[in-house]
Amino acid sequence: MSNLMAVKVRRDLRANWSRLALMVVAIAISLMVFGGVLCGWATTGRETSGAYMSTEPASATILLDKGVNAEAMAALVDRARDEPGVTEVVGRTQFDSEFRINDQYRDIPIQVFVAAPDDPMQMAKFFPQQGTWPAAPDEIYLGKDALAIMDTAIGDTVTVTWPSGEHRDGSSEATSGTSVKLRVADTVYDPSLSPSPQEQRGRGYVSAAALAGSPVLFDQVKVVVTEPGQAEPSRSREAVTAVASRLSIALQRDYGVTIREVQVPPPYAHPHQWQADSLLLSLLAGGAAALLLSTILVASMLNNLFTQQIPQIGIMKAIGASSGRIGRAYLVMVLIVAAAATVLALPVSAWIGKQLVTNLLSMLGIEAASLTPPVWTYAVIIAVGLGLPLLIALVPLLRASRITVRAAIDHHGGTTQPSRATGLLAGLGRIRGVDRGLIMALRNTFRRPARFVLSVGLLAAAGIVFVAGMSLSSGVDAVTEQAEAERVWDVEVQLSQPASMDRVRSLLQPVGDMTQVEGMANAKTGVAGADGVPLTRTYPDQGHGSVSVRAAPAEATMLTLPKKIIDGRWLNPGETGSIVLNQITRNNTLPGVGAGDTVQLSVGGKYTSWQVVGIAEETGHGSGVYTTSEGLAAALGTPQQVNMLRIATSDHSEETRDAVAMAASTALTNGGITVEKSESVSRANASSAGHMGPLVAVIMAIAIAMGVVGAIGLASTMSANIIDRTREFGVMHAIGAQPKSVRRIVMAEGIFLALASCLVAALPALGLTALLGNGLGTLFFSAPLPFRISLPAVIIWVVLAVLGAALATEAAASRASRITVREALAYL
Repeated sequence: MSNLMAVKVRRDLRANWSRLALMVVAIAISLMVFGGVLCGWATTGRETSGAYMSTEPASATILLDKGVNAEAMAALVDRARDEPGVTEVVGRTQFDSEFRINDQYRDIPIQVFVAAPDDPMQMAKFFPQQGTWPAAPDEIYLGKDALAIMDTAIGDTVTVTWPSGEHRDGSSEATSGTSVKLRVADTVYDPSLSPSPQEQRGRGYVSAAALAGSPVLFDQVKVVVTEPGQAEPSRSREAVTAVASRLSIALQRDYGVTIREVQVPPPYAHPHQWQADSLLLSLLAGGAAALLLSTILVASMLNNLFTQQIPQIGIMKAIGASSGRIGRAYLVMVLIVAAAATVLALPVSAWIGKQLVTNLLSMLGIEAASLTPPVWTYAVIIAVGLGLPLLIALVPLLRASRITVRAAIDHHGGTTQPSRATGLLAGLGRIRGVDRGLIMALRNTFRRPARFVLSVGLLAAAGIVFVAGMSLSSGVDAVTEQAEAERVWDVEVQLSQPASMDRVRSLLQPVGDMTQVEGMANAKTGVAGADGVPLTRTYPDQGHGSVSVRAAPAEATMLTLPKKIIDGRWLNPGETGSIVLNQITRNNTLPGVGAGDTVQLSVGGKYTSWQVVGIAEETGHGSGVYTTSEGLAAALGTPQQVNMLRIATSDHSEETRDAVAMAASTALTNGGITVEKSESVSRANASSAGHMGPLVAVIMAIAIAMGVVGAIGLASTMSANIIDRTREFGVMHAIGAQPKSVRRIVMAEGIFLALASCLVAALPALGLTALLGNGLGTLFFSAPLPFRISLPAVIIWVVLAVLGAALATEAAASRASRITVREALAYL
């Protein structure tokens, strides 16, 4: 580039610094969003995989129907080691219980994981933070993220109820467990589990020696499966299922044990991996939208800049400059802008990525080994930051640099032929009583159709994403609100063993402030595979991925049942041998099954045959299989019993709920029924909010980011429009236009532009809301989210667009009103 061209580039940079600065900010913001998501995605994937796999998670867990003593479990473990494909085996058990801290009742349950004192901890590991394994017989280690929710600290005493060995026998009446007092000696980091605050439960880790005087019964055979020729655990769930099923059949045949289910969660996937993946997918979509929006913005600004330079390009060509030299000079200017934006965006992208990783890993209960993004993410950000503006600039740059001298001289900023809209508005201006200044502003808005489309498209794109994002947040809120509205009870009690409803009512009769109690049976189930082995996707916490059969009396009023049937029908009162599946169970566990099909389920350790009479749709719930109380009792071969209670209180204050929960637990425990948990309904609401909160936060962040980019686009577009029409304003002043009239016309143009963008955005915003609601709803709940349009979002965006147009135009309008005729004539 010659010295003269270098001088021109420097002068152009100085002369158009405000416009170029806006361009830098627009590119930088989109790069920050995109780069932050990219850094977060790469770092989260690396840290999640590393932390989860550091626990050496079991490929499969074979769950026995009844626990066996240590000697019998050792024999099962030895047999499992001989199974081809099995490389690691260990026997464990776990249970849920109510608990007390220093003899003070807590209204959440605790999940206790039990390992033998001589457990080598070569798989399904957890990490004590100060001490080592095993814990002393009188000690318990607590999950470090559970201390706050349990309201406890190291040194406190925890009292749990250790269930009896028959706690899995669905045919027996409930029997009381053994109360064990343990001292909190350490905390544990266990990245294989979801965080305690989200699940609203404590987590404890004890040695089998803690149950002094009684043999501990183990009911889990955990195995790691590898494929032939591989050293790492298998990534194929089908391969793991085949080995675990084959081993289960061998254990039943050779040792006489009954297998309740074989749990094979998705390999290498954290329980909340789906949540993180969904959030990152949403963020990537937001980053792509930001890049698209900035592309439209930069294209509009560059087009305006090159259009302004057309007379200068004509002069340069007249004195011998070639199109190539002119194009290279402008490419250098664009490269300088892109480099400045990239320099600004790079450190901020890294910071955003670190904040995103911190929040996502907190949601997953994982501590990051390093928050530094991989090096390749910086390379991608630099490539996009430098390459995208250059690519965008090519079309307007080539068009401007190839213009002829004659065309450049004839250029006056308007079109050679008025559009139909301009002609129609000119006719309206001749009507008496119509404000000609507003008509002129409206004509100017439509005078350049290409620029009008770019400007309105830019603002409309921001408005579409803003309204759709806020509306999607309303749809997510609607799911949570619907789930909370369906919880019409005040206290929920989970029993360790089934009990007759008559016995429960008798024991709860002395409890005060209780107005109603209902019970239902809830039994874990597995789908019998081709070889008859019941299979589930259940994770080690026994919650995520599990499937339960729920049986409720026909007259129940406080039990949450699906209301929408998408295939078949609902259950008839007293019907036996029939079930209704919700869509999550059908999609995840029994794909392809419909009304009229027959399925084999393992219920209470027994293989049973059921006819599917309907498929129900529900959101805000996990997998579910529904039957009648009579149907479940017939399948189990037992009288009708319940293991879950719903209680209504005289008033719905949290104080009354907590008091009734504690009193009900005490009454049932004193009556010989072991209680796993007794808690206020607010705990269930908090758990639901814990799972949905991150999604809502991400949607709001995307909406805000798009609104910011849109506001910048509005300001830059209006400023560019005013600069391009400098000579026009000079002519208006020459024929007698007053400064306030010019200012009013320019202000009206900006407001018309903003209102037009709002109208254009209306229908696409509805479509994008429906599309996102269907996509994310199907991803999270296997059902579309409720369609909600956020009226506050619509009002906010219209107000922001109009106010933004007024504010963005005010400075330019004031400048236009002060332009002298001489300044306008001297402007090129």
